[in-house]
Amino acid sequence: MADVARQLVALVLHPDRRVEELSEARFDELPALIRDPQTLVWLSVTAPSGDDIGRLAEAFGLHELAVEDLRRRNQRPKLDTYANQFMIVVYEAVSDGDHGSAEVHLFVGRGWVLSVHWAPTPGLDAARHRFRESADEETDTAGELLYALLDATVDSYFPVLDTISDRIDGLEDRVLEGDTDRESLREILSLKRRLLELRRVLAPMREVANALLRHDLPIVRESALPYYQDLYDHLVRVLDQVDLYRDLLASVLDARLSVVSNSLNTIMKRLTALTVVLMVPTLIAGIYGMNFHAMPELSWPLGYAWALGLMAVSVTAAVVFFWRRDWF
Repeated sequence: MADVARQLVALVLHPDRRVEELSEARFDELPALIRDPQTLVWLSVTAPSGDDIGRLAEAFGLHELAVEDLRRRNQRPKLDTYANQFMIVVYEAVSDGDHGSAEVHLFVGRGWVLSVHWAPTPGLDAARHRFRESADEETDTAGELLYALLDATVDSYFPVLDTISDRIDGLEDRVLEGDTDRESLREILSLKRRLLELRRVLAPMREVANALLRHDLPIVRESALPYYQDLYDHLVRVLDQVDLYRDLLASVLDARLSVVSNSLNTIMKRLTALTVVLMVPTLIAGIYGMNFHAMPELSWPLGYAWALGLMAVSVTAAVVFFWRRDWF
């Protein structure tokens, strides 16, 4: 995962629908704006330093356990409830080879949202741009803004799954064409690992969406519940696709093993046929090489030609026999 530069972007939605971006020099105004019930504050933080985390904890009154999670990172997707605030850990899918997931910590209170991440998050960046340029009536509360951010993270998985689907289709075609090299096996195992990682992230994210849908967060208004229902449906759909692709990969792996087994059987059949073909003239030569005095061919002038001809006829007959049965 590529490293990103430190960045802090503070956006304030005022009652007149005007969105103001605060410079870092004005961040001391944030506590007052957070306490103002008429404003909505969104602070997006990228790659914060240890000092930044300390200042964020002081400005937003973050719980010490939430701060500990921020410092340790690599958290499981979850929803933690603290006094007057909530912390949600989610992951945005990022196209970065076979391993691309950006960890995002979302802190939500009445009238403010704090998002923290350490890797590129195109989905959240697009949501921030939309909020800055055209904040509408559907994002005038922390609950609606939280939905927009969660929806961006969930939607990021669809292009990734489309790419995985195309790769599986290509693997199926290659396996059916008889491709059994190590590269195809390496790709199958890499995709299986990627899907396992996706499911490990998406399953708890579904539980987070379910908790939000049950109205566990008081900041989620009744009118926003259909949107969270849609979010939950998207997560169920994504998980279904992940499970489907895992089954398809298992089928591709089984087909590859069958192709390898069939190839081995074909080789064994050819070697067996070749052994029989070579064994016939060897048998004839062995018989005529015993040199018994009672063998009439020993004194026959055409005995040598007869033995060679018999070998040739026997080999030809064996080759024709196996050729008709597709052993060659």
